[in-house]
Amino acid sequence: MEFPRSDKLIAHVDMNSYFASVEQQANPFLRGRAVGVCSYLHEYGCVIAASVEAKKLGMKVGMTVKQAREVVPGAVFVQNDPPKYRAVTSRVFTLLHTLSDRIEHYSIDEAFLDLTGWYRDAAEASFALSRIKKRITQEVGEWLRCSVGIAPTRFLAKTASDLKKPDGLTIIDFENLDDILSRLDLEDVCGIGPRIRKRIERLGYRNLIQLKYAPTENLIRAFGVYGYFLKAKLHGLDVDHVEQHDERLPKSVGHSYCVPERVNRERKVPATLVKLVERAGRRMRSLGLLANTISISVGFKLEGGPKPQGPFWTPTAAAGGSVHTSFPEPTDDSFALTEMTLKLLHELWHGERVNFLAVTLFDLSLPTGQTRLFTALPERRSAVSKAVDLIRDRYGMNAVMLGNMMRLEEEAPDRIGFRKTEGVDVVRNL
Repeated sequence: MEFPRSDKLIAHVDMNSYFASVEQQANPFLRGRAVGVCSYLHEYGCVIAASVEAKKLGMKVGMTVKQAREVVPGAVFVQNDPPKYRAVTSRVFTLLHTLSDRIEHYSIDEAFLDLTGWYRDAAEASFALSRIKKRITQEVGEWLRCSVGIAPTRFLAKTASDLKKPDGLTIIDFENLDDILSRLDLEDVCGIGPRIRKRIERLGYRNLIQLKYAPTENLIRAFGVYGYFLKAKLHGLDVDHVEQHDERLPKSVGHSYCVPERVNRERKVPATLVKLVERAGRRMRSLGLLANTISISVGFKLEGGPKPQGPFWTPTAAAGGSVHTSFPEPTDDSFALTEMTLKLLHELWHGERVNFLAVTLFDLSLPTGQTRLFTALPERRSAVSKAVDLIRDRYGMNAVMLGNMMRLEEEAPDRIGFRKTEGVDVVRNL
């Protein structure tokens, strides 16, 4: 089967050891040292980023602090600082927007650029991206590095950027594609993990070049439509398009928190959950969306005794539950979100010790612009919520808070995920 070749010019920019590099940039005493950025600074906190130096010594993302300390005894561990990372990402993405008008903010440290029409060929694009790499170190931070891949498709650009880390720039075209694929492991491309690899190897294919030239019907029979698209990607068919940041609306917005024992001891469970829904509501409003449905989940530290029961309770773990409900009408109002959150909590929780809390706003929609006929109260409360957001954006989350959120500075702190780009502001220069 012949696959039509893409004639596009796509780039993928991937910041190297990003969170750790930002910390090293901010603190010169960390430069050149093995650094682990953690979700929580205790022995069982998770390492979410490791510096280049730490990776060379064996530290890996996903290790606990205890495990990482055993592997790299002299490592330094710091707690993640989301506002710092978002601020740096905003500056990096602003530079990228000088290259094209079509950029996908794929994650907090990655972006895809559609350079088609902006540059004549990959060589000219590589010169422009080399200058951007230099500007990042000169204008954003000398300790920040990125790897760049340029290719005819999104999939191959991502593959190219992974080939030379840190600080590399790689071009994949149809002349060197087979040579590069012949040197890569099956799991070196996005979309193939250990389970898919085993299924591919059971078909008799041991590397990517064999997979590329495998009979299409064999892959479709084994994997369905995924098999076709996997082969098409290896042939350079334009399957995945670069999506502009504002084209993608999330399906849900939420926050979760592993609850320490002090929250139970100080009777802060309801207040902590309120803080989580406040964070989720703020993110949702920043996207200009409304929630139709809300869900909460609670994990219990049960030491014998009956589990909580009720008509809305469903088990989600050995000891825990979740419950959800729909609003009478879509809302972004902090007061409505908080009121419903506490109502659901009291249906589910009856004073047991808690070790996990989560809230999710889903079934999201855009405002219709219709005016409510019977009451202006929801609009007024929504306006108040947005005004509070503006104050918090400038002065911090604790500048304005609900009464039951007082004295919660240590609980449910701001967290960041690699696929979360909310709060990243970009100046578009094109």
